[in-house]
This record gives sequence, structure tokens and C-alpha cells, in this order.
Amino acid sequence: MTRILIILRTLWTAGAQRIAINEYRWLKKLGYEPKLIFLRGTNTKGYEEMLKDVDYKVIREGHGVLTPIFYVGTKMFARDRGIESTVDLDLIMKISDIAKEEKADYLICHDQFTAIGCLKAFERNKIPFSVFVHEKVTNYSLPILGKMINDLERKIFLKAKKVFAVTDKVARTIYEKHGINATSNYPGMDKISEKSFREKENYLITVSFWDLGRKPWNYIEVIKNVDDYKLLFVGNWRVKKAKEYFLKKVKEEGIESKVEMLEGVSESKLHELYDKSKFLIRFGYGEYGLATPFIEAMQHTLPVIINDELGTANLATRYNVGLVIHGINIKEIKEFLRNMNENKYKELQLGIAKIQKEYTWENHTKKLVEGIT
Repeated sequence: MTRILIILRTLWTAGAQRIAINEYRWLKKLGYEPKLIFLRGTNTKGYEEMLKDVDYKVIREGHGVLTPIFYVGTKMFARDRGIESTVDLDLIMKISDIAKEEKADYLICHDQFTAIGCLKAFERNKIPFSVFVHEKVTNYSLPILGKMINDLERKIFLKAKKVFAVTDKVARTIYEKHGINATSNYPGMDKISEKSFREKENYLITVSFWDLGRKPWNYIEVIKNVDDYKLLFVGNWRVKKAKEYFLKKVKEEGIESKVEMLEGVSESKLHELYDKSKFLIRFGYGEYGLATPFIEAMQHTLPVIINDELGTANLATRYNVGLVIHGINIKEIKEFLRNMNENKYKELQLGIAKIQKEYTWENHTKKLVEGIT
């Protein structure tokens, strides 16, 4: 039986972790022997239910003595991320030893920084690996250090058995930067539930792992201008000052009754929130990734309101599953909501049904391991 390690830098409530947990479950169903490795644990709550009956290991809980140094380096390339997003090189360099101890036959590395350690495992122990890229690949322009990271990233992609991208947009950036063809591999969107327009309440739901780069205050601008709807603002926070600013803005606008902020939400509670809401609303700002709540919305047959910078915008347009706008067009959102009715809502749900059939976790996982043995 092929022993596969799925490796991530952190255990917290973000999209890569959700994808990896589902990959673990489907690898088991397909006859492999998987294990999840989280290099660093956090105190973030929300995935306890998902991790039940999952074989996983956390290498270190919390930050280490070198974290402040690594955080300075991380901040040079990701200014809007908090200290929890630190790239822990000390942990990454342990991957080779971990893979050997776990008797791994294959490594699936979620993001190219994790793959630094997977490359080392390949060079030392000849353990093959693949890389799953979640965000757009950019050219690091810092003198000397930027070139070193660009070159290392290219070497990782060339040495990997396979390079996967979470969306077509992300795959395109890999080709544009390195001339390397990555395989787009959207996560599964298998149906979980469906409720009609009249069965739902007048809620817009947005979900993320919030930081300054996700611009949470823009949702305040939308909901204060939309009549008859309330906002369910769900998710944990990477950056404390982003949360403080968000709450301050809600109070200043006098819309406390229109905004419900929920942290540490369990998986079962999140299902309930999706089922009671009429639309997912989610904006991206040059991230090109999924916005994992889009995937979850598809699973709950929930139409969306998104902007065209998200990596799933083309998918939403192709299958007609909601409103795709350029920028943050509040007038267009208001008109869309005002004109919505049972029949139009059903049309959007029929588009979602097509996505549910085409993009499944089984297909995603089979593509992930195709040709590795």
C-alpha cells in the first residue's frame, strides 16, 4: 500500500487545510495509506469535527524561538499577513527527516514554501513529491533575496513529479513566470444540501480567514446600502487590528443590527449558516485562488455574488451560478437582489448542479495521484 504524506505549514481554518483533509479521506477510499502533517499548530478553532478519524500529526504547537526572524522575512513578501502566516523554515527543513521516519513513498506539498522541505527529501532520500499551488505566483523583486527565491521556486517546480494549481488563473501565473505547465485541479464540489429561495432567510454570508488584504470593511459598505438583507460575517482572524477596525466601522455606521460576526464556527454550524443564507458574497483582490467559501457554496447549492478577481469567477460565469461584478459595484448588487425571485434563483441552482456533477472529490483525488506508482 502506497504511503502518502500530505504536508501543510499550519493547522488553522483556511482553504488549503480543508482541501487537504478531504484529500486524505478520498485517498483512503482509493486504497492508499495517507497521513496529514501540519508543521505548526495554532489555537484556531473550527476544524475539530473535520479532523475526527483523521490520522494527522502536528510537529510543533505555536511559534518557536526563531519565529520573529522568519516573520521579518515573510513580511517582506506578504505585507498584509500577520505573524501566524510566518514561513517557519526551521520546521520546513525537518520534512526530509519526517518523511523518512514515516516511511513515506510520496509527498503532496501544499504550497511551494512547504515544498522546499519536500525538495530536500527528494534530494536526500529520493522520495518523489508534487506541489499544490494555492495563490498566484509572482516575481519577487527584492534584490538578491528575491532572485534566490525565484530560482528556488523554479527548481522546486522542475523537480516535482507534478505541479498542481488550485485554479486556471493560478496555473497561468506559473506558466507566465517559469514557462512550466501546471495542472489545474479544482477541489470537489459534491452536493451536500439544497434549499429553495423561499426556504431561506434574507442573509448574505461571507466566510474567510480574515486579514487586512481581504478588506473586510468593504462588506460593511455593501450591507449598509442593501435593504432587507443582513450580513453573516463568518471566520477567524489572522490579524487582530483588522478585526478591531472592522468592529469599529460597524459601530460608526450604526449597523450593528445588520451585521452578525461569528468566530470559531464548527463545521456543522457552518452548514446551517450556508443553508439559511440566500447568497454567498465574497470579494478577492488579486488573489486568483478559489475563495474556498465559493466551493462550499456550490456544495450547498447556494448562488454567489463575487468579483472577477477571484480564481473561480470564470467558473461562476460559465455555469451561471450568480452575479460576477467588476470591482465592488454596490448599485449592481442592489439591482441583482431586488430583481431576484424563485424562478431566477432556481436557474442559478441548476447551474450549480452542473458544477456539482463535474467537479467531485473523487475526480480531484484521482488526478492528484495519477501515475505516481
